[in-house]
Amino acid sequence: MSNAGQKYGDFRGQSGKTAFRGRRRHGIKTDEFNRCSLFVVLLASMTSQEAALSSAYDHCRAISLGHYENFPVGSVLIPKAVRHHFYALYAYMRSADDLADLPSRPPQERLDLLADWRRQLDDGIKGKEPENPIFLALCNTIRECDLPSEPLYRLLEAFEFDAKGNVQFETFEDLRWYTSRSADPVGQLVLALFGYRDAERIRLSNEICTALQLLNFIQDIQEDLGNKRFYYPQEDCSIFGFEIGTGDPDTDRLALVSLFELERVESLLDRGARLSESVSGRLRYELRAITCAARKLAKKIRHVDGQIYQIRPKLSKWEHFTVLVRSIFP
Repeated sequence: MSNAGQKYGDFRGQSGKTAFRGRRRHGIKTDEFNRCSLFVVLLASMTSQEAALSSAYDHCRAISLGHYENFPVGSVLIPKAVRHHFYALYAYMRSADDLADLPSRPPQERLDLLADWRRQLDDGIKGKEPENPIFLALCNTIRECDLPSEPLYRLLEAFEFDAKGNVQFETFEDLRWYTSRSADPVGQLVLALFGYRDAERIRLSNEICTALQLLNFIQDIQEDLGNKRFYYPQEDCSIFGFEIGTGDPDTDRLALVSLFELERVESLLDRGARLSESVSGRLRYELRAITCAARKLAKKIRHVDGQIYQIRPKLSKWEHFTVLVRSIFP
């Protein structure tokens, strides 16, 4: 056999047997080829799943950054490795809240949409592959961060309450029942993202979250009244002789009630102030930014003596920037 034949196998042999032996010696055997093919299929499947998950988080990010909020939502203060989890949580909450607020739908239709939202949460937590990108991202976040699911269900109770319409509260304790579902779970989930699950930090977080929710009620008073929702306790309104009528409200008396509620906001912020300094890393900066933004908005409401029915108070881009700076350099 020539040197070339010895190196590559003799393809001139009888019935091609030598050629076959050459392929076995220098190529891939059948079982090896099958294993290699299976690996390629699995790799392609994994790549497809990763692409779908990445797209789902991008979808949540677009929702998060597409809405105006008084307070930072997964801002640059949050580590990039965690930021996409913020977006997933926000997209879940924001989308459910939007379903509860659909003005063109009757209450029962809104409740039906929220029931489907609850079903999707149930399925995702049980391990069923979600079709909705929000739940694809959310359920991955729940698994990766070992988040409790109970706060997510508590949020739904608040949205379902809103969807029924004609929202009113007799006392602050009644309103506190609502904020324990609409606001407190948010803080609990954020703390859990960073590994904080103790009762004391959650208690402080509840004070801050309730304050933020009450501040939002003050800010959105005109829109809420238009949707037959009134979040000021009736017992507070009676102090200033304010009543909800069929026409435009008495804005002077409403302003007095708003300032009264603002005092409660500031008291709650004071009671929860220790939270930011009880955590470490960049979460501390994020919490400082949130409370700083709340106090700045409260100051703007006081500046106009609570007359916020006609003009919704909000922070400017420059004010948001100063809030971020002050959270790092207090």
